[in-house]
This record gives sequence, C-alpha cells and structure tokens, in this order.
Amino acid sequence: MGQKRTTVAERNHFVDLKQAGYTIPEIAEETGWSFECVRYWCRRHRDGGRAALAPPDGRKERGGRMSTFLGVVRFACLRIKKEHPGWGADVARPRMAQRLDRPEETMPSVSTIEQYWAQFGDRLYQRHTKRRPAVKPEPGPTPQAPHERWQADFKEWVPVAGVGKVDVLNIRDEFTPVKIGSFVYPAGQCTGRDVQAALRQAFSQWGLCDRFQTDQDKRLVNSNHDHPFPTLFQLWLVGLGVAHDLAPSAQANGCSERFHRTWHGRVVLGRTFNDLTQLQVVSDEELDWMNRKLPSRGRDCNGRPPLTAYPEAETPRRTYTPDREVELFSMERVYQYLATQHWWRRVTEVGQMSLGSQRYGIGRAYANQDVKVTFDPEHAEFVVEDERQETIKHLTPKNLTVADITDLPPS
Repeated sequence: MGQKRTTVAERNHFVDLKQAGYTIPEIAEETGWSFECVRYWCRRHRDGGRAALAPPDGRKERGGRMSTFLGVVRFACLRIKKEHPGWGADVARPRMAQRLDRPEETMPSVSTIEQYWAQFGDRLYQRHTKRRPAVKPEPGPTPQAPHERWQADFKEWVPVAGVGKVDVLNIRDEFTPVKIGSFVYPAGQCTGRDVQAALRQAFSQWGLCDRFQTDQDKRLVNSNHDHPFPTLFQLWLVGLGVAHDLAPSAQANGCSERFHRTWHGRVVLGRTFNDLTQLQVVSDEELDWMNRKLPSRGRDCNGRPPLTAYPEAETPRRTYTPDREVELFSMERVYQYLATQHWWRRVTEVGQMSLGSQRYGIGRAYANQDVKVTFDPEHAEFVVEDERQETIKHLTPKNLTVADITDLPPS
C-alpha cells in the first residue's frame, strides 16, 4: 500500500520548526513523520522557498478522482475497510452502494477505491497515534521588581469539608512572596470569563502586572491545533498591555505550584465551611494575614511579613479600575499581536474554514485544500492565501471587537 501524504500545512510546519532552531531528527520526533520525509521537504524549501511546498497537482492533494464524490461516499469507503480489512475493492464497492442505498454504478470504480485506500496506509488498520507537534514555549525574562510577572495555576477537584470538590486559582507574584489572590469555583465549572473576573479583582487591588504566566490550561489557551488561534482571554491580556507567558515546565511555574500547598494548609485543612461564599471570604482573610502579618522565609524577608519586606509591592506599576478598563484597552495592540502570527486551516467540503471558533466562507473551489491565514492590522482583516501563496480572500473578523473580548458594554 502507498504512504499517506503530508499536507501543505504540515510541510510548512516542518519549515517553521526548522527556522525556530529544531533539528530534523527533533522535528521528526515531534511530528511523527519520518526523518527522510522531514528532510525532503526542508530541502525543497531551501531550494525553492515556500512555493515549493505546494503540490504540483492540487487534485492529488485533495484525493484524486475520489475528490469528485460526496463526503458520505468517501466516509463509507473508509468505514467499510476499517470494519472489514480483508475485503478487496471489488467486494466493498457493492456493499458501499447497499449501505448508501444507491445504484452500484454511481459508486467509485474498483481502481479508484484501491487508490484511495492506498493513501491512508496502515491508518486503515490501526489507530494512528502521532504526537501533536508544538514549539516549546520560551521562558520570559526573569522579573526584577514586584508585579513584573505573576504566576497562576489551578488546583482542581480539591475536597473541602461542607462544600464538596472545588477548583482554586492561585496567583502569586514571582519576584516577592506576596500572594496576589486565590479564587474558588465549583469543580469543573470555571471558564476563561471567570478568570477574567478574578484578574479584574486582582488588578483593582495591585494594579496591572507586566506579564502573566500560566501553563497551557484549556480554559486559557487553545491547544487543539498545530496553529491555534488566541483565545479571547489571551487577546484581553494583550489589549490591556499584559504579556501572556506560557510556562515551559511545571518547575518554571513553581511559585504558584508551592502556593497550592500553602493555601490548602492555611485555608482548608481542619475547617468546615457552610458554602463556597464563606470559603472565599476566609481565603481572602487568610491571604491578607499572610501578606501583612505572617513572618516569611521568602526571598530577603528575613522573618518579616512579605509586605513589610517589600512595601513597594503595594504601589501599582500601572493603576487599574474596572470603570477605566475600556479606556485602558487597546485594539491596536491586539491587531499588532495578531499580525505576528499565521494559521493554516483545511477548507471543508462546503468551502468553509474555522478560525477562533468562528466559521468563514472561502469557496467550494478550495474544498479540501490547506489555506494560510494572516492578519492585516492596517485594514483589520484576515488575508487568506492558497497553497501557492496567492491571495484568494479578505475576511472581516468575527467576534473580535472590544465588547467581544472584554465582555463589557461599550463605554
């Protein structure tokens, strides 16, 4: 059987990783493709640029003659082979017609079915477990003053007497031992909008931090695509001028990880609460006491409470109040941030693609093709290029206004 083909998006991803400093063996390990495959396409790019990554025959990339048949026909063709790997195309063809309740003569020919199966190789017989490729996040600069960077992390499904299971979002300043805030939610129910609300409280008390570091929590970051579009939460931080750092490891987010143990020991252990509201009140009181009264063994505290050792932490680097948020928020920052990125997407059979949880029409002429999307900050629009880097569409962004991102009414 033939081998599965790489898509144009995957070939470009090889090149992106190569330009980011990865070696060919590392790219092969990350993406699940062979060393020879990765090397071949990297050399194609070296000799001919990005244009050399597009297939010479777009029809072959879309599935050959099989691309002229409806998706239900192609699906039935693959499903039957998965269910009955021993069947040949001559046996499967009449069964496809029977399953779809259509005349056999309307089905693909035996040779077309065999060629279509050959494209998928062993994936028709065993589950394909290719690892999702991802460029490892780089650590941001080490903070040199209070509120230059906060670390945040969720501790999930924490049992609390009288309340049940809760999730807690703990936020701590990285340069000092100051605890920024702890926010509790019913287990499994916190969303990105809830984190926005929590940060509004923290910003109101401490001012805007320069950088906010988290792991790749699905409430905050899209991680279901090789070229993920930023979440509304990430765009919200950008609009406020707060950089979002992704911790490259759990150790790099160690301040917030250690804070979990402190919070549990000071707030939860040995106590019973009436409800979630009381738990939040007690948590706020304990954090204030830890910051202002509890002797600390943290950096340069020498047994003094954190805010005694670092009184400058009570002075905001940039002041924030909720009623000024729309004034502080800059769509220009969001546009410039988006302009540094690109996104590969596969156009569906009906000529649509998905970007940022929104559907956009590209045109049936590009069905089953990979397209590259960039953002033009001058005109505030997405620019779509086909596999040969020719512009085919300009799109007005959906769900990308100040009100959409902040979830606040216009001022």
